[in-house]
Amino acid sequence: MRETVTIQVGQCGNQIGNQFWSMLLKEHETTPDDDSALSAFFRFAPQRNGQPDIMKARALLVDMECGPLTETMKSPLGSLFDETQFVMDVYGAGNNFAHGNREYGPTYRDKFEEGLRRNAEQCDSLQSFIVTHSLGGGTGSGVGSYMLELLHDLYPEVYRFAVSVYPSVDNDVITSPYNSILASKVLIDHAHCVLPIDNHALQLFAQLEADQRRKEMKNSSITASPDKTRDKDKGFDEMNGVAARMLCHLTASCRFHGDMNVDMNEICTNLVPYPDIPFLMTAMSPYRASSSASSVPNRSTGGRGKLSGHGNKINTNNTHLPSSVPKTMVQRGFTDLLSVHGQISAAVPCDKGSRSTTLAAAFLVRGQIPLADFMSCVSTAQSALRFPSWNPDACKIGMCATTHPGETFSSLGVYNSTAFGNVLAREHGKFMKLFKRKAMLHHYTDFLEEADVDAARECTERLLDTYQRMDRGSWAPQRQFAGTNLSAVKLFPAF
Repeated sequence: MRETVTIQVGQCGNQIGNQFWSMLLKEHETTPDDDSALSAFFRFAPQRNGQPDIMKARALLVDMECGPLTETMKSPLGSLFDETQFVMDVYGAGNNFAHGNREYGPTYRDKFEEGLRRNAEQCDSLQSFIVTHSLGGGTGSGVGSYMLELLHDLYPEVYRFAVSVYPSVDNDVITSPYNSILASKVLIDHAHCVLPIDNHALQLFAQLEADQRRKEMKNSSITASPDKTRDKDKGFDEMNGVAARMLCHLTASCRFHGDMNVDMNEICTNLVPYPDIPFLMTAMSPYRASSSASSVPNRSTGGRGKLSGHGNKINTNNTHLPSSVPKTMVQRGFTDLLSVHGQISAAVPCDKGSRSTTLAAAFLVRGQIPLADFMSCVSTAQSALRFPSWNPDACKIGMCATTHPGETFSSLGVYNSTAFGNVLAREHGKFMKLFKRKAMLHHYTDFLEEADVDAARECTERLLDTYQRMDRGSWAPQRQFAGTNLSAVKLFPAF
């Protein structure tokens, strides 16, 4: 297994990262695999006096406010990290990209380099970095972007992934349009792959899953307390959990053995045809009662592995495997990947009202799925997407037999689609309303030149123009749908 180092930046990035580590621990606690599976994201630190090795995460945690990282240190996850993996300040970047990128970044460069060096030296074959951050605030956008620039300088041959949370339409940070446009330019210039996530889309996805769980509890006659006091923190936890689950699914093939695994470098190679178009939209199948372990018969319920703290190796004696997933469940999962409610990027690659072009796509599934059923669903999904005439079969597939605990099947769609231009255009529109009037600009020119802001605007407009030109000139009807209204094509049976 090749190793990946995760870099969590800002409050949002660290919250997603913490959820990600919790999910990884659960998956490896209950699955039969050896230490090589764990080594992709964990290392074992030897102890003195014959004590068992202590498991540590391959990670660097960064925040310019000490609160979130202090909470992580005191949490059950705290033992996964040592003090050299934390870099923090006290005052924060004040919702200002320029403050984080041009002030805090250079100030803490030595500590960043040291933390990265320690993680890299503890890897046998470092494959990639994953940066989790948001673009609305100052630390996530500014310091997160600085980290990508630093990785480009120090480790140019190592793949750089960014899980970037774009602000929602109704976010309460007035300067977020500046932050997101300035950060987007750095993402285009310095990241191999960007997995953009929209806050509002996360909220809708998390709410859908919460409704499904309440419906399941009601149908099973389990008494649940009313959700009238559903607090804000719980809502954020659920949203961060959705983003973390996407990352778990994307990295499953890096952590578990399989016959059709898709490595992280394959995502870059197959889904990014041009380096200045790195944005990969993602879609998932939401939780449903029918996808839980209890709904599939003939499943062994072997003993659950124990994880007594993070200081000991995980007991992976559980060797149960679920039976084959029903075809209807696979079809429903693929329907989710092409539907609005399955998207977590606030854009749909096959929206009937648009002419979006999918430059490349990947369909990754987890579970014991018959290959014939999987290929049938992939073929149907391909027919719903508009691929460019010069790459009509740009579809990557992957199957991982190991599922998340409590599930028998899940699906993930990854699209390099011009539909993401809708999100970028929305942010560009909000940015221009401020920039035309030079509103709030003085907060940024304290740290950078106005020409830097204008360069970010031009970079965004150049990518938007590229998307529009691809949509105008790349689409040609596929043979089986020539003369057919694509919107009338029935993809899968209705559920």
